[in-house]
Amino acid sequence: MTKAVPSSCKTPFWVIGCAVAWVIVFLGCFFNQTLPNNSSSVETLTRGDIREYIAAQWTTILNPLDYSLTTDSRSGWQNFLERVPFIRTAAVLWLAAWSLGRLVVGLLLGPIQLLQSERTVIDFGVGISLLTLWTLLCGLTAQLHSGLLLAPSSAAFVILLMRWLTGSRSSAESLVVPRTAIQERVHRGILLLLIFTLTPFVLHIFLGGMTPAFDFDVCEYHLQGPKEWLQNRSIQTLEHNVYTSFPFLSEMLSLNAMVLENDWWRGAIAGKLALTSFQFLSGICVFAICQRWIGTVPGFISAIALLSTPWTTRISIIAYAEGAITFFLIASIMGGLLVSATRDSPHRWRCVVLTGFLSGSAMAAKYPGLVSVVIPVALFVAWSVWRSRSASTPRQESEPNEVNRPPCTRLALRSLLRCGVVFASAVFLAVGPWLIKNAVATGNPIYPLAYNVFGANDWSPAMDAKWQRAHSPDDHDLTALPAHLMDVTVRSDWQNGFLFAFAIPALFMVRRQKVVGCLWAYVIWMLVTWWALTHRIDRFWIPLIPVLAVVAGATWQLSTNRFWRCSMILALLMCCVFNYGVNRLPVIGFHAGLIKMTEARTRSVRQDLRLLNSTLPKHARVLMVGEAAVFNATFDLVYNTVFDESIFEQWTSAAGDSKSSENAPMKSPEEIRSVLREQNITHIYVNWSEILRYRLTYGYTDFVAPDRLIQLQSMGLLAPPNTMSTGEWKSLDGQQQAEISSWHGAASLMNGSSSWNNIQIYRVTL
Repeated sequence: MTKAVPSSCKTPFWVIGCAVAWVIVFLGCFFNQTLPNNSSSVETLTRGDIREYIAAQWTTILNPLDYSLTTDSRSGWQNFLERVPFIRTAAVLWLAAWSLGRLVVGLLLGPIQLLQSERTVIDFGVGISLLTLWTLLCGLTAQLHSGLLLAPSSAAFVILLMRWLTGSRSSAESLVVPRTAIQERVHRGILLLLIFTLTPFVLHIFLGGMTPAFDFDVCEYHLQGPKEWLQNRSIQTLEHNVYTSFPFLSEMLSLNAMVLENDWWRGAIAGKLALTSFQFLSGICVFAICQRWIGTVPGFISAIALLSTPWTTRISIIAYAEGAITFFLIASIMGGLLVSATRDSPHRWRCVVLTGFLSGSAMAAKYPGLVSVVIPVALFVAWSVWRSRSASTPRQESEPNEVNRPPCTRLALRSLLRCGVVFASAVFLAVGPWLIKNAVATGNPIYPLAYNVFGANDWSPAMDAKWQRAHSPDDHDLTALPAHLMDVTVRSDWQNGFLFAFAIPALFMVRRQKVVGCLWAYVIWMLVTWWALTHRIDRFWIPLIPVLAVVAGATWQLSTNRFWRCSMILALLMCCVFNYGVNRLPVIGFHAGLIKMTEARTRSVRQDLRLLNSTLPKHARVLMVGEAAVFNATFDLVYNTVFDESIFEQWTSAAGDSKSSENAPMKSPEEIRSVLREQNITHIYVNWSEILRYRLTYGYTDFVAPDRLIQLQSMGLLAPPNTMSTGEWKSLDGQQQAEISSWHGAASLMNGSSSWNNIQIYRVTL
């Protein structure tokens, strides 16, 4: 069923006027904001500064084929061949995921005919989830071998190939899910313009996906966990890295690539490239939603709005888990909408299973998927099933000997119960293996969360309190809510002004476009839960970007007025030019572009780690104190994250864990020497800058202080330290200076009055 475009614009002129006025005012405010993450107390950076820089260097910055860098004349397309092996490995993973998904989804959906864009999203979404679950199973059984990892996908590919060669088709009657999108003839020039606008962002995201790891969280656990599992050839609970007990759907792609490459660094690059598929699939998904419910042009606009958002590129070059949860969120929404559109009851349950599995995959990518995806999508699916069942069942009068309730209500309740069981079972299929893994290893299926409910083997009330302080909002002051909303809409360094500029006018369409109302309700849900339940860091609301993109794109149908539509295209192009400039500048983060991979690897590694990689002897084993972002280290090491027990304290403190403090005594020299020898520790590395940061934020054990290292020297266990890095004392604020000065032995870190030794390494002398 399709809707025709009305011959004349039915939108009141005052509505168009309000929409245009809002866009002008909002974008005017947006483009004059300071970028907080790229500014410092000494120097600020505004979007106005970026506009001026783009205008001055536009021939280079806006040229999608020019990746030359003034700091490296060797950068250019001649280096593209270095990236071919990474592209090959990523392509193998994409094909493996598609093959699994295509086969399973074909069996699940049966005769249900969907749009090609919808099938692409579903095939890849289900396939990626299944491939990562298989990787988890292989890892838990210590069978991380490339042939075994690809075995199910290879079998699925052979089956699909045989079906294609034999031309086998299902004889069952097809069920076409009705479309409600407005069908209109669109000038070919507009479509070509939109495609031309989209292409540079696709290329930039693709190249950015091959950027070596540089972000703290990625080097701490997103890639460090898979690195350790590759080295152990099995997936084990890493008690020194609590983050690796999270559901790791996207990280399994990285582990898979590492196994295929048989190298953790090369595998990490190929894995990061494979993860860029989530950005592209999200783009296809927003197009698919618009194609079915709104229109083709809004679909292109939505895809451009999503892929041109600087956050999308930033997620690709960093490889956060947000890329995966963002995709599965928008794919689950698409699945929920398909449930609401499928009127045939037997086939509707197929869509419920599919939507539940995609929703569970979002939680398998990150725990917050329970709140941001599983719960709201489940409620929408349940509402759709209830409404459909109630509407399709004729009302009859109840028999005298039956419960005084209409049969239609009883049948609707029965359908609702069935829906809950089916949806929950599908969710568990996707995330259950991760929960079972944690339950077996720690006694807590959602470790380290809900400690008060489930407890945990290697967790404690003190550690849980520390975790809760770090991951909960500071307050719920409603008067601060406008400021927090401003942080999301206009102040975020990597936000896209087009999104909220056109999502707000879409509110005028809620009554005539029900899907817009549903999506706006989802946006509100995401913002409320982000503000109420999280510690409000900006990347936690990233998953709502594709939802906003669909809503913003839908505003194309606000009116057929030429002035409105030309204004929208003009605003889109203006935002895209600015966003592309942002994506090409360092404000987005380190984007390797087309520089040589050896140079890219060097730039991504911090100077002190780079020096240790090149100077430490091959037999060295380093105890890292205060440092957890160790992915780029090529030497053997022992470390712990800030939320895990301090290994340094465990090895050197004479007090029990519950009694350790800054005044706790140390073990005897013989005991410490015995531990260091047993662990083959040759050096102790201390990052005082990280310890300072932790003490002023999450908290860090008081036991670790400069005086402890001085005592180890006096015991004859350590040689005098080598300073790996110094910092300017005056660059620290008063709170930081006071914190450092309060440490026992802090004077040993000072270099006169102008600098301090913030990273040191000690050689063990046993």
